Amino acid sequence: MEGYAVQSGTQETRKRLKKAGFKADSLEAMTEVLAGMEERLATKEDLAKAEGVLKQDIADVRTEIRQEVRDRLEGFRQEVAARMEGMQSQIEALRSEMHALRDGLRSEMRTIKWVLGGMFALMVPMLAGIIGIALQLARQ
Repeated sequence: MEGYAVQSGTQETRKRLKKAGFKADSLEAMTEVLAGMEERLATKEDLAKAEGVLKQDIADVRTEIRQEVRDRLEGFRQEVAARMEGMQSQIEALRSEMHALRDGLRSEMRTIKWVLGGMFALMVPMLAGIIGIALQLARQ
């Protein structure tokens, strides 16, 4: 049937070219050129096949891109998680160090309190003695 459609198309083309004033030898050459062009034209089926192939190719590319994005995001998520764990470890180490410093300061403050208390305890009797001597000197 396709051959028939091309033949009837060719005959119709010849008629039109004859009416346009082309001579027999140029008419045949033009008819052959046009027939060759008709044969090379894509059919609806050809276009439908090409469209199907393109749609599948696009779907495949989209799938690949989505997977690549997922893989990259997963890698980024893992990197961030590892960094956060490292930061948490550093924070815990700093907390421990701060607690140790605070406990050390408390211990030193207690020592200072005891030393100052002992000094005060020794100074009170000395001060009382000095005041007593000063009072005796003032009475004389």
